[in-house]
Amino acid sequence: MKQRIVEFAQFADFGIDDIRKVDNTVISSHQQYDETGKATKMVTFPFRKNESEGTIKYFSLAYPIIDALDHGKRLVIDEFDSKMHPLLTCKIIALFNSRLTNSKNAQLIFTTHDTNLLNANLFRRDQVWFTQKDSLGASELYSLAEYKVRNSAPFEKEYLMGKYGGVPIVGQFERLFDQKEETEDGTDE
Repeated sequence: MKQRIVEFAQFADFGIDDIRKVDNTVISSHQQYDETGKATKMVTFPFRKNESEGTIKYFSLAYPIIDALDHGKRLVIDEFDSKMHPLLTCKIIALFNSRLTNSKNAQLIFTTHDTNLLNANLFRRDQVWFTQKDSLGASELYSLAEYKVRNSAPFEKEYLMGKYGGVPIVGQFERLFDQKEETEDGTDE
């Protein structure tokens, strides 16, 4: 499994050649290159100290993703897109949507704020669900399939326009900064 996780990371272009545990610390290995592009030596770093939060999150999801796809499990991830590149997020979703990589019908359920994912090429309408808070703060869950829209509709654009609900009612932040401008002599205008 360790080798599959390393390969999963290599496909994501993190530049990590290996990971291992040394004295209860995860270490990542990277190839170092000289100015001509020739590999010179392997260098190691404490994983949690030196890798980005996105790389750490991707690695933390690698085993659950592989395990879910291998065994047909359900995987639930909150804030799936947080700290990860959108192309990696889309690629992981594509793994779950593919009959080739998901032959055991694993299910990925996640929350996100990334509206770029509202794409008919990535999801069917019945796969997209929204939440809408009421005046008391309780959330209602409903599907995009409940709306009469074409499969080719621009889901992201229409969502951001408020067509499907689920968008926050954004207040006037500017009011926090409403202050009278002072003139050069220090008096208010």
